[in-house]
Amino acid sequence: MKDSPEASPEQITNAKKLLKTVRHAAYATVSEDGTPHNSPLMLIYNDDLSKLYIGSHSDSLHSKNIARTGKAFVVLFDSFVKGQGGVYITAVNGHECQDDELTEALSVHNAVRTRYSRQAIEQSFYMAPKPAQRMYSLDIEKIEVYSPERNSEGLIVQETRTPVSTTALLDA
Repeated sequence: MKDSPEASPEQITNAKKLLKTVRHAAYATVSEDGTPHNSPLMLIYNDDLSKLYIGSHSDSLHSKNIARTGKAFVVLFDSFVKGQGGVYITAVNGHECQDDELTEALSVHNAVRTRYSRQAIEQSFYMAPKPAQRMYSLDIEKIEVYSPERNSEGLIVQETRTPVSTTALLDA
């Protein structure tokens, strides 16, 4: 893997498109025995790209892994567009939302649901006795754009992971 110093305008445009259009992303966590676990979950992030939110059952393996390790690695991609690349998000400090943080997370979640013409969820849904649905928050530590490099035959020979700032992704 080769690291590039800055994302190109094309990479940034692609990353913005993926952030706006991908409904579900692949969330990778690590199980207690060290094995990887991957779950397709709704992509929910706040306006300044500092937080990811997950609404999930407290007994699900990814919820347990996030509560235990505080970490997730998220991948966004469009599987229908060849060579487009993707977005990698490293997230840390994962935990169950409480009080004002739950209110904020649910507000963001419901805004996403509205965008997809889905009914809003009441806060009480996430406050039922355990085991039950819970809202989790993770801090976005790093965002990178992934780009494949191909040889003359069109085969991928290397990948480039380029860090990109939230500022670049939030610019209109």
